[in-house]
Amino acid sequence: MQFGLSRPLQIEVLVNSHGPHEQVRVREPFCGLQRLGVDCRLHRHPFLLPKAIRPNSLVIWQRPRPSSWEEQLNILRWIRDRGCILLIEWDDHPDLFPREIKKALKNIKMAPLCLSHGLHTSSQLLAKELESIQPMSFIVPNAIWRIPSLNIKKHIEYGSSFRIFIGNQNRQNEHKKLSIPLTEWCNKTNSIKIVIVGDSKLADSLPNQSVEKYPLLKYSDYRKVMGSCHLALLPLENSLPNNCKTPIKWMEAAAESVAVIGGPGLYKEVIGNNENGLFCETLDQLIPQAKILYNDPEKRLIKVSNSHRKLLKESNLRDLLPNRIKLYNLIWNQRAKLDQILLERFPQASSGCSFKI
Repeated sequence: MQFGLSRPLQIEVLVNSHGPHEQVRVREPFCGLQRLGVDCRLHRHPFLLPKAIRPNSLVIWQRPRPSSWEEQLNILRWIRDRGCILLIEWDDHPDLFPREIKKALKNIKMAPLCLSHGLHTSSQLLAKELESIQPMSFIVPNAIWRIPSLNIKKHIEYGSSFRIFIGNQNRQNEHKKLSIPLTEWCNKTNSIKIVIVGDSKLADSLPNQSVEKYPLLKYSDYRKVMGSCHLALLPLENSLPNNCKTPIKWMEAAAESVAVIGGPGLYKEVIGNNENGLFCETLDQLIPQAKILYNDPEKRLIKVSNSHRKLLKESNLRDLLPNRIKLYNLIWNQRAKLDQILLERFPQASSGCSFKI
């Protein structure tokens, strides 16, 4: 294995859990790199490693799920034998995973994170929290590829139905606390429509005539439904694991000219001093804050305009892709150093792979 030889950058992205949830984090940025001429391939699970990973590649593997420490170690050995560098794409705190996945990760001593050359994540806070497991981390901010023009018209000419979007995944506890105040609001007015994607339990708890319900949608349809709305509710309990997320939902709403009520976790920084939405210190404030923007179109338009402007300035994927290319080239050019750091932590990774991949 010769990491010192000059070789052009080529990237292999292994998508272990594909679906709408990986569109912003994985699919759009790497497809964007392909459009810019980067030698980059995406592979969906299940994949055959010898076909998916070319020799001398930067490998970015989204949340691998080995069955044991030994399996991950042998995969790492095989990847090293091919002259490759392995980064693990990881964008959620392990405490947020389902119980069986948390247990499995604990049983194998967090092998995917330990036995790799580094962490590939969008969250500086998450990288800090996982530093004792994986000290090498590379922060790649999330951003939005498709940003339509600012749509002021829908906030002025929405007729008799004000559309409120709820499309959060894995927020059952937060949504449960919204059920009663949302029901009371729906019963007092027939001018709001609660548009719910994914959470059928919440939808079924609300007055039927006030609900527009969808199953989980492919990403383009999800964005279309969100874009038909005026306001998005982004409840998230305040906790360290939740604050290790990145505010993709806010970005998507900003792109679709949808005002946001968010909090009490995660969204404080991006919302700012209520310039880019309204922030809730507690979940109990969410519906009262929503009523403020429902009743005040001028204030709502200011939030929407500010958010759209902030998104274009700071989180437009097209503008950020050149920085991503620079980072990946830097990682690739420093691959010998990264490999040495790995071997200092896990000398056993230098042995040959002990089973056939």
